[in-house]
Amino acid sequence: MTHTMHRSDLTGELKHDHRAIQTVFDRIDCAAETDRERLVSHAAAEFERHAVAERRFLLPVVRCEVRGGDVLAARVEDEYAEVMRALYPAVSASVRDAGFDERVQALASAFKRHVWYCESWLFPEVCRVCSAGELARLGEDFRRHAHRHQADIA
Repeated sequence: MTHTMHRSDLTGELKHDHRAIQTVFDRIDCAAETDRERLVSHAAAEFERHAVAERRFLLPVVRCEVRGGDVLAARVEDEYAEVMRALYPAVSASVRDAGFDERVQALASAFKRHVWYCESWLFPEVCRVCSAGELARLGEDFRRHAHRHQADIA
């Protein structure tokens, strides 16, 4: 069933999450040197929370409802792994280290690839097979999860 995405449904919530994390990356680029490491750590924590939530709320739907869902979900897991491979070098680096900017850029690029894949391929498939009501229920569950874990990283 095709429906229009609303922020309150699962795909809308995930897109909102993507934009919020991207905003942190954008802030890193123009932040004062003293704030850059903190912002990288914040982006990393937000992505880790986001990945846990996608695994909990999105990937089961993909695996069970979307044709070829196991393959699509495996691709998302690969995207997570790529971001995580870039995340740890960026988080462990000091802004004074040679290569800090390159590590952060690698992390931001891996995250952008994750966003592109989800929003260009995965979310449209999920919206095609799930009812608006089901996506709204999952969006509410996602919001509760995100709100509960927001305090953990704030």
